[in-house]
Amino acid sequence: MATRPRVALFSTGDELVMPGDVPPEAMKPGAIYNSNRFFLSALLLRLGCEVSDLGIVPDNRAATLAALQSAAEGHDLILTSGGVSVGEEDHIKPAVEQLGTLDLWQIGMKPGKPFAYGHVRRAGSGQAHFMGLPGNPVSSFVTFLLLVRPFLLKLQGATKIDVPAMSLRADFDLPRPDKRREFLRARRNAQGGLDLFANQSSGVLTSAHWADGLIDHPAGSTIARGDMVRFIPLAELLA
Repeated sequence: MATRPRVALFSTGDELVMPGDVPPEAMKPGAIYNSNRFFLSALLLRLGCEVSDLGIVPDNRAATLAALQSAAEGHDLILTSGGVSVGEEDHIKPAVEQLGTLDLWQIGMKPGKPFAYGHVRRAGSGQAHFMGLPGNPVSSFVTFLLLVRPFLLKLQGATKIDVPAMSLRADFDLPRPDKRREFLRARRNAQGGLDLFANQSSGVLTSAHWADGLIDHPAGSTIARGDMVRFIPLAELLA
């Protein structure tokens, strides 16, 4: 294994548009800017990886197979964004199963349920690790920090990969429990407590920019103002 992990990165989706290619007023219905490409590349470089940016792969089986086969050669990890749900145009799952093995499909966390892990065989011998991230930007951001980051640190021989959580006071109410373990975007306030970003949708990347940490909230539980919660600082996850 190389000291610096070699990572092939690509996004999937016919709806993706690169910023600068099309002005907002000319965007077609359903089109979205590919924000994931930029922060994922930056996070990989921050972790000391050698990154091959393979751009956007269209939503069809042949293109997905070709991209995975090409990415497996000369890379330790294939990291994808999008295409890991169960829609008609989500081709990652069958493509990885055809070219290798899929060991994990979906995980009980929010945001980030459509996460995948497996391997893609190389043409000659050996295989590359595969990690498929959700397409929604917050889901992609959170799963990278909590799942991809420790994996890459381990590949580089790191022995300290866990980020300890802090116990801080919630200055908000969260009355509706979720069946999944949640990672809520929040930030510390002047009173020593935590404020919650108003819109916790996985499509609102502003929440990750606004927050300075994630609340690790257990499945099936609520939060009342004044409760102590587990808070993971983003500064530690990004260090």
